[in-house]
Amino acid sequence: MIQSLNHSITKCRVGLGLDFHRLVAERPLVLGGVRIPYAKGLLGHSDADVLTHALCDALLGAAGLGDIGTHFPDTNERYHGIESLRLLDQVITLLSQEGLRVVNVDATVIAQEPKLAPYFPAMRTKLAGILHIPHDRIGLKATTSEGMGALGRSEGIGAMCICLIERA
Repeated sequence: MIQSLNHSITKCRVGLGLDFHRLVAERPLVLGGVRIPYAKGLLGHSDADVLTHALCDALLGAAGLGDIGTHFPDTNERYHGIESLRLLDQVITLLSQEGLRVVNVDATVIAQEPKLAPYFPAMRTKLAGILHIPHDRIGLKATTSEGMGALGRSEGIGAMCICLIERA
């Protein structure tokens, strides 16, 4: 029993990712690869998709491969305006090269507004396709900060994600 448990533990890894971006006018709001109608969007070198960035960091961390800034630095013009789903696809390629695959992910977006639940099915579809996992292995939730702080004043949006990966 203990030997079986030790084998399972060394086969699986957990990662945690966290990201925040400021909301500004004249930028599209993109979360989980889905464009959401809203008066403001997230400021960043890429499309600033905090959900996808947190997911990338969780996966890279679980694999022991650093973070999103190491692989896709904002000083590199190649990534200026890039769709974050393309970055996620590259992260999945890195994991695959290490013999790793995604088991499941669970993410929470922290935003005072807009309401995000109607967009979760589309986000799951996009993310599942890149992660190569079924939709039901992707947990998506949203919460507010109850009006507290910068996120509560709708100055930005944050996301956190946890993932489980395993040796393929």
